[in-house]
Amino acid sequence: MRIRAIATACLVAVLASAATGCGSDGGGRAPGAGEVGRAAFGDVEVTSCKVDDDLQWPSATVRITNHTATTSNYVVQIAFEDGQGRPVTEGVAAATALPPGQDALEHAQGTADPHGPVSCRVADIARYASP
Repeated sequence: MRIRAIATACLVAVLASAATGCGSDGGGRAPGAGEVGRAAFGDVEVTSCKVDDDLQWPSATVRITNHTATTSNYVVQIAFEDGQGRPVTEGVAAATALPPGQDALEHAQGTADPHGPVSCRVADIARYASP
């Protein structure tokens, strides 16, 4: 179970890197990148935030709703914080080829034991039109 979670976290990190870094225009966005940042925050909601019983790592479920007029891809960075608001770890959730008006439930997994309860917040979002 732990290996599967680590493999999933690595795959999502690679996807996030590819979405924001490869072929960059120097501004951290991929060629043809659409709206990135504030406007996309209205498309993402954290629906659950907890410490996974098996791994003891933080986990978040996010609902991503495509409010644009085009099929879009999303990469959502989730910050996990301890009870005092200090950063513990980060995770990434991604949705690909999400049609207009549709939503998807995706998961972000942290990779560190917070040694207690956590809170989750959306740290960053990349939204871009699907090719």
